[in-house]
Amino acid sequence: MKHHIMIALGLLMAVIFSYRLANALLAPGLGISELYLFGGIVIAAFLIFGGLKERRRVRDQAQNQDP
Repeated sequence: MKHHIMIALGLLMAVIFSYRLANALLAPGLGISELYLFGGIVIAAFLIFGGLKERRRVRDQAQNQDP
């Protein structure tokens, strides 16, 4: 169940931060706000990959328990 929450939150964060970053990049110049938004996308990626890793571990563990 934990992996579902991690993947869902990661996807939600990725969508929100990507949308905001796309709007911020339309404005001239780069600044701290773009760096903040890119950092949010990186955190979202870590959440997604962590959730997928946990999902893979749970799936492999369930396969190993079945005789």
